[in-house]
Amino acid sequence: MKTFVKLDFDVIGFHQYKNAPKEVEFLKYNHRHDFNIKVKYQIIDLDREKEIFIQTDMLKEYLYEAYGNPCQFNNMSCEMIAKELLEFGEIDGMVYVEVLEDGKGGAIAEL
Repeated sequence: MKTFVKLDFDVIGFHQYKNAPKEVEFLKYNHRHDFNIKVKYQIIDLDREKEIFIQTDMLKEYLYEAYGNPCQFNNMSCEMIAKELLEFGEIDGMVYVEVLEDGKGGAIAEL
């Protein structure tokens, strides 16, 4: 059996899609999203090996240091943000990252 700790948190951020197709060319311009981020850590110790408040604060601090608050993701897609977070957290047992724009759609990266 595998056991996981799951986090679910939001960060406010801005990004743009410079090569947006004509149908959605408004996305070429910097625009705001509530980025909903969900992550999973695989754990062994069932007594709070990963404490959710501590892990959430650590991930937010990483994003704010890298991108500011609110986050300025520039040309990064949800796919790119998810991949970066997974690469950052993999050493700490992270196995899954989901990044959604306004809770509607986005990307998943997993090991």
